[in-house]
Amino acid sequence: MRSMIALTLVVSVMLLVDPGRHHVVAAPRADLREPPLAKSVARDREVYTEKILAVLEPRLVDAAARARAAEKLATLSDARLRLMAALSDRVALVGAAPADGIALFLLTALLILS
Repeated sequence: MRSMIALTLVVSVMLLVDPGRHHVVAAPRADLREPPLAKSVARDREVYTEKILAVLEPRLVDAAARARAAEKLATLSDARLRLMAALSDRVALVGAAPADGIALFLLTALLILS
């Protein structure tokens, strides 16, 4: 089975390589529009970022710190951003319980250490 896969891979590569140019030729993309899934992911990232900033902004007195936090959030992975948004939801809903203080601490630590 492995030899069949290896042979298929070699034949596929040989078909794509032009011996005169020594590079791989890929088929052109017919549709260059952004896929719909990417649009929904971008929209979700915006919502998560807004939730996080809404919790952090009252606690950040410096405008430069707010800008740095927004820039840092833009660089985070989707999973990390989703986790931080869940923590910010926890803080925004109640905000006074000890668990909410821990959630705020974790949110801040994730932002600083990411």
